[in-house]
Amino acid sequence: MMKKLLLALGAILAMSTANAKADVIFNSSLAGGFAYTETRPSSFNYAAVLQFSQNVTVSELGVYTSVDNAQNIKFLIFSSGVSGGAESLLLSDTKSFAQNSAQTFIYSDPIDFTFLAGRTYDVGILGASGSITGKYVPGNYTQDGVTEISRNANFNNYNAPTTGDYAGVSPFVELVSGPTSVPEPASVTVLAAGLIGLLAFARRARYAQQGR
Repeated sequence: MMKKLLLALGAILAMSTANAKADVIFNSSLAGGFAYTETRPSSFNYAAVLQFSQNVTVSELGVYTSVDNAQNIKFLIFSSGVSGGAESLLLSDTKSFAQNSAQTFIYSDPIDFTFLAGRTYDVGILGASGSITGKYVPGNYTQDGVTEISRNANFNNYNAPTTGDYAGVSPFVELVSGPTSVPEPASVTVLAAGLIGLLAFARRARYAQQGR
C-alpha cells in the first residue's frame, strides 16, 4: 500500500514539471534542396513571407539561426507589403539568448497569435548586437495551409523594427501550435497534499497494528 502511494505521489509531482506537448504546424527547413548560409548584422536580418489559406493559431515562433554572441533577440510579425499590407508591426517578443555558434531553431516565449486566412505576413527576428547566421533556400514551400513565398522581407532597426525591401529567398522558420492541457499547479498541489495525507494515515495505521 505504502509503495503504491509513493509511486502515485511521484507521478503527480512529475506531471507538474512535465513539458506540455506541442505540434509543429509549419517547418520550412523541410523544403529540401541546397540551403545557403548567411551571416548578417543582428539588426538587419532577412525574414520569411508566409501566406495562409486557413486560420492558424500559434504558441511559439521558431527561426533557424546561430546566435553569434549573447544578445536579446526580438521575434517579430508584420503584415506583409508583398500582398499590399501596411507593413505594420503586429507582434514583438523579446528574449535573451546565450552565445551559440551552432545553427538550430531558437524559439520565442509562449505567444498567442492567429494568422488569418487569405493574409500574408513577414515573420523573423532581429538581434540587439553583433551578428546572427541564418539559412535559406530559393523557391516556395507549402505545408498544412501555410506557404512560404520566396520573397523574403528584410527586417531593420532593433529599437524600432521595420520590414520591407523584399528579395527572393525563403529563410527557415517554424510555427508551433498551442500545447495540450496539463494540470494547473494548484490542482497538482491539492492532489499531492491528499496523497501525503493518505500516506501518513497508512503509516499510523501500520504502526498501530504493530503495537498490538
